[in-house]
Amino acid sequence: MSLSKNNLSYYFNIINVSHISTIVKTAKGRKVSSTRWLHRQLNDPYVLLAKKHGYRSRSAFKLIEIDNKFSILRKGQYVLDLGSSPGGWSQVAAQKVSHSNNNSVFAVDIQNMDRISNVVFIQCDIINDIELLNTKFHDKKFDVILSDMAPKACGNKQVDHANIMNLCEISLDITIKFARENGVFITKILQGEYEKEFYQSMKAHFKHVKYFKPKASRKDSSEIYLVGLGFIRYSQHI
Repeated sequence: MSLSKNNLSYYFNIINVSHISTIVKTAKGRKVSSTRWLHRQLNDPYVLLAKKHGYRSRSAFKLIEIDNKFSILRKGQYVLDLGSSPGGWSQVAAQKVSHSNNNSVFAVDIQNMDRISNVVFIQCDIINDIELLNTKFHDKKFDVILSDMAPKACGNKQVDHANIMNLCEISLDITIKFARENGVFITKILQGEYEKEFYQSMKAHFKHVKYFKPKASRKDSSEIYLVGLGFIRYSQHI
């Protein structure tokens, strides 16, 4: 079942009211950071919602919120999901755009991903194997291109910010090559030094660029999403 804004709020309120905080003790040999992560997972309402609705990750609800806000995903579209594993965003996209037995979503990740109905998975390193995508897609164009990618965090905010912005630039390059005229690009960024420069890069290729922070994003996280609406295919975009 696809979740609209209303029934998403309904389920979220039920969990808020009924969920009792689970306390996780630090087990022998378990790092304090691991204990904190486990406690957060067990007490995260979006983790519970993901399990309830069969989504592979809590991040599925970020895309649901983005789509509820901007009405991006529609039946018959073709979607490219970059950094797709474990597949939460691909699941949502397939539910929104696919007709029965129609592979409308193409998912790409360096890690393997279990099969999802109506999703074609390509295992590929987009940094080093871009030619593989050129071969696979050739002249194919996508209505929506998604990137919820984030490199493994090192704990240094400046380094983590620089690393994710590098992935954003690569994702934008892929979008410029494979997006359809008036297409949409959604990417996760971490706010910081290079944010404004990347925002301007997106502005050069889209009619509108919007910031959006879903409620499913953790409050203490600097992550936010940029939504590019109305891709402009200049003649030099090959």
